[in-house]
Amino acid sequence: MTDAIATIDTDALHRLARLLNDAARTPALHQRLLADPRAALAEAGLPIDDAVAVTAEITPPAEAAAVAARSTPDRLILPVPPLASGTELSDDELEGVAGGGGALTTIFNALIGVFRKAFA
Repeated sequence: MTDAIATIDTDALHRLARLLNDAARTPALHQRLLADPRAALAEAGLPIDDAVAVTAEITPPAEAAAVAARSTPDRLILPVPPLASGTELSDDELEGVAGGGGALTTIFNALIGVFRKAFA
């Protein structure tokens, strides 16, 4: 992987992490991500080709990797964390969303597969 690609991948990973974390704390963004995940991803700087089906599912952080793993190059399933009861996620919730259990990496890898298909 070249340095330029690694930088793009890291930047996209950070944008995805921010989007999912913000969605767990912001009801309007949470609803937007569920109602139109393609548009919400594009607004976050993660555009998805129109040929790829995009869906979003409310998913507990512990199950996010399994949900994202169902994605294919033709279909992206975005696991959206439930709205947090307070203004901040718990440490366990943050770890699940941020990839402590590999969830964010799995989601990101699914996105990369979709991006590669879209730009092949």
